[in-house]
Amino acid sequence: MADVNFEIKVVESVSKYNRDISEKAMKGGLDRVKGIVMTPETFSKVFSPERIKLLQRIRRNNAKNIYQLAKDLEKPYEVVFRNVKYLEGIGLIRLVNRDNKKIPHLTSKISIDMFSSEAEA
Repeated sequence: MADVNFEIKVVESVSKYNRDISEKAMKGGLDRVKGIVMTPETFSKVFSPERIKLLQRIRRNNAKNIYQLAKDLEKPYEVVFRNVKYLEGIGLIRLVNRDNKKIPHLTSKISIDMFSSEAEA
C-alpha cells in the first residue's frame, strides 16, 4: 500500500466547497491532496456496504485475484468485478497483473472526513 493519503470529504454543497477552494488556491494556501469531494447522498451511493466490505477485504491483501475475492465474499464474480472496476475508476484501487491474474490493491490509505464544512477547504 502506498503512503499517499486518499482523502474523501463529505460536504453539504460541492459547489460551495469548490468556490471556497478556488479562493484558497488564489491565495496560495492549498496543499496537494489526492481525493474526492461529495455530498452525503453521493457518499451513500459510492460507499455501499458491499463496496466497503470489498475495500476491507482488499486491504487485508488476502485476495489472490478477483475470482477468489468474489468467492471469499460469497458474491457473484460479475458483481465483484463491476465493483472493483468502479473503485478503480475513482482511484481507490488498482489492478496488478500477475501470472495472467488481476490482483486488486488499495492505491493509498483512505481517509474520510465526514464533518467537513465548506469553510475548511
